[in-house]
Amino acid sequence: MDLKVQYDKLLRYCYMKTKDRFTAEDIVQETFLKLWKSHTYEDTGKEMAYLYTIARNLCMDEFRRRKDVDIDDYTELLECRNSQSDSIIESLAITEALEKLPEELKEIITLRYISDMSSADIGKVMNLSRFSVNRRLKEGLKLLKKYMEGEDEDDR
Repeated sequence: MDLKVQYDKLLRYCYMKTKDRFTAEDIVQETFLKLWKSHTYEDTGKEMAYLYTIARNLCMDEFRRRKDVDIDDYTELLECRNSQSDSIIESLAITEALEKLPEELKEIITLRYISDMSSADIGKVMNLSRFSVNRRLKEGLKLLKKYMEGEDEDDR
């Protein structure tokens, strides 16, 4: 497992959840510490699913601790992206469209396309079957495309 690549993926995931780079960094560091200190984890080759489960739980804990989440600040998200080919306007449009999605669909799309997780691993993290993940991924992408084309959720 390449820790630098995994750290960056987890950071992007946590940032998408918290919208705060410093909080996301803290959560990712705590995630790796929990993995390192864990005496219950058995090495089955599924470290990433285990890491994402820890990170997801820590993000939920963070939301419980704070009530005011600013969902309009997208500048740090652009810094987290590795892709140089996307224009800033396109990145903002995608991020804005993602924010319109229901939380579960947004999380599935984020895990699949930003964190490069397989449907099976996403299912383990979110406690869903692989079939259910694929169905929801398809539904989320359909809605995302609709939002990117300028159709609002009221048009459904």
